Amino acid sequence: FAAELETKSFTNGKQDRPLLIAQYEAVFNEQFRKATWLKYRGLCWGDAEAAQLAEVISSGAAPQLESLYMHYNSIGNEGCKALAAAIGKEGGAPRL
Repeated sequence: FAAELETKSFTNGKQDRPLLIAQYEAVFNEQFRKATWLKYRGLCWGDAEAAQLAEVISSGAAPQLESLYMHYNSIGNEGCKALAAAIGKEGGAPRL
């Protein structure tokens, strides 16, 4: 969030930006923890994007996740291995 918000302008940028970063991150984490399914279909993702998602999953950020839709992407063996390791990790996505 921080990197994306750095590209935006605010009325009181220096004062508002840190507060907004914290708020965006808190809301995202709260909602992501509730997700039971994620749909990343047809986004032209490759191994790098799959590896980034794998990091998030392996952190335990989506404990309620039951379904993950990722068809119509270009994820190769390395991305699949990263996702499989994340899903298989204890605490990663126990319901998936």
